[in-house]
Amino acid sequence: MQSIEEAYNLAWVKTACEHILGKNICQRTWRNCLRICGVQPYKREIKLKECCYLLGLFYLKRQNPFKKYSLSDVSLLLMKEKERLSKFGIDLENPEFRLLGRELPDYLYEKTGYKVTLRTLYRWASKRRIPFSKLRIINQKELSRWLELASIANG
Repeated sequence: MQSIEEAYNLAWVKTACEHILGKNICQRTWRNCLRICGVQPYKREIKLKECCYLLGLFYLKRQNPFKKYSLSDVSLLLMKEKERLSKFGIDLENPEFRLLGRELPDYLYEKTGYKVTLRTLYRWASKRRIPFSKLRIINQKELSRWLELASIANG
């Protein structure tokens, strides 16, 4: 079994991502994807977790090339595929789940089935004194509170 500390050559990972996408990846797109997945600039080797994030991101890009994806989209994909990944000896104990405020309505809809607008989230936040903005990263504790609020509103 591979450990999470094992490093992968970034050129090899890029080739694997190009294989998934089915075409070459330009430098600008590659840099943007590295930034989304949290890879430090000018790094030549990355860890398994970052490698999985990149491969997952390009898997999503292949399905819908024009949609903008974030790390939370990739994390959701990896959480759904956790069982399959564990068969290959890949154990992503706790995928990083960084969710921006602007992505919260989609996440709440996926989890609870209740459609919420950003305007509603701002209103709920001011009413309950929860810090919220479109660009703010929501941590796990706040996320569970938002899920609770959405499930109560859903009834």
